[in-house]
Amino acid sequence: MIKSMTGYGVGKIKRRDQECLVEIKTLNNKYCDIMIKNSMQSLEIEQKIEKLIKEKIFRGKVNILIKVESYASEKEKVILNENLFNSYCEALKILKEKYKFKDEINIDSIIKFKDIFQVVKKEEETGKMWPLIEEAVNKALDSLLEMREREGKILINDIKKRIKKITKLMDKIEKYSKLSLLEYKGNFLNKLKELTNGLNVDEGRIELEAAIFAGKSDITEEIIRTKSHLIQFNDLLNSMESAGRKMDFLIQEINREINTIGSKNNNLKITSLVILVKSELEKIREQARNIE
Repeated sequence: MIKSMTGYGVGKIKRRDQECLVEIKTLNNKYCDIMIKNSMQSLEIEQKIEKLIKEKIFRGKVNILIKVESYASEKEKVILNENLFNSYCEALKILKEKYKFKDEINIDSIIKFKDIFQVVKKEEETGKMWPLIEEAVNKALDSLLEMREREGKILINDIKKRIKKITKLMDKIEKYSKLSLLEYKGNFLNKLKELTNGLNVDEGRIELEAAIFAGKSDITEEIIRTKSHLIQFNDLLNSMESAGRKMDFLIQEINREINTIGSKNNNLKITSLVILVKSELEKIREQARNIE
């Protein structure tokens, strides 16, 4: 099923002395870009979470927050960032010497810099907590996908209406193009007859030249290709696969054909219709950018 790339989902699981909260937010993006904030500080956990996400999300910027609480203190440990600690000590010494501070540098001075300490879960505990995290992530993903599907239906319904409108406009363009060719050829022949009045000219050659000039403004092929792209677009809207990139490609192709139609014809009615088609196509492009 076609989905929007924007959405939000949350999953919260609580078991005895453990609790896991997962929040997922997704935005538009050309690729699947995942950003994980994990309170467990575990690369193994992050890799597992990323795998779960990629199984269900194919495009979009994914921001996921994982908060795990364990109420058993023995399952946590404090790590000192010694490099950062040393940097703070050196900085304080420089300040003391430069500004002649009388106060001594002691543990009370250092402990105020809380970022030198990091509270992490013991590695042996992270493995045990994975089932809890996995359940919360899947719950958040289900909530997210449900929202993306709802928004996707709204986008698809809007695009379908605009594709239908463009199809009707193309029918009118096709109708006027046929009349335009006959009109162009007739005007060309009448003009030549006026200019060659009384002269002995080759009528066959005049007919040929008129056909050549008319052919240069013929937009039949462009109309056929545009209608073919519109049919493919409708097929995509009814597909169950991720279709955002294919839609983007078809929009470019349709736009290219419409530009050619606009440049080849000299009929004001067709020109007006081309402008309307391009307006609808731009609106479709904006909506398609939100589709996975």
